[in-house]
Amino acid sequence: MSELNFAEDVAIDLDDLHEEWRSHAYKRKAYADEVAFLDKQVKQQAKFIDVKKTNVKEATGNLILEIKAQEPKMTVQQVDATVAGHPQLKTVEKEYADAQNELINMEYDLNMAKNALKAMDDRKTALENEVILWSRDYFSTPREKREIASGKQGQGIQQEAQDKKTQTSRAVVNERRRRRGTE
Repeated sequence: MSELNFAEDVAIDLDDLHEEWRSHAYKRKAYADEVAFLDKQVKQQAKFIDVKKTNVKEATGNLILEIKAQEPKMTVQQVDATVAGHPQLKTVEKEYADAQNELINMEYDLNMAKNALKAMDDRKTALENEVILWSRDYFSTPREKREIASGKQGQGIQQEAQDKKTQTSRAVVNERRRRRGTE
């Protein structure tokens, strides 16, 4: 799997919204794959911890049986004290604790990946909002205010202004396409 770069993946190039839309689904899928992979690892680690927990119980039971076979008259407190300090049990308990710590680290990574996936969903919403703003000319340049006479003459001026705006927009879009083609 390729390395994910969250800061770069979540950034939006406002001058290239169509390219951002094209690549968004692929970026989101990469993060969704990472979340699924980490979730699978967390579940496997939880099963591994269950095995380690069983090993601790089994080792404790075997030690108790050995101690009771050697000293049948020991009290429960004496047996517990002997078992607690036994090196064999300490090794098994350390493996169990290490597995639990590994699970904690894996859960942290999973939560961070889930938050990154949520950020990619937020990025989609931001892209949608940017397109809406762009389509409503929010980012257009300021215009000189003109008085328009009423009647047919005013409608002609409005149509002329709209045609000029359309021609300017087309020129800008075509220039960007030419630049992308030569790069």
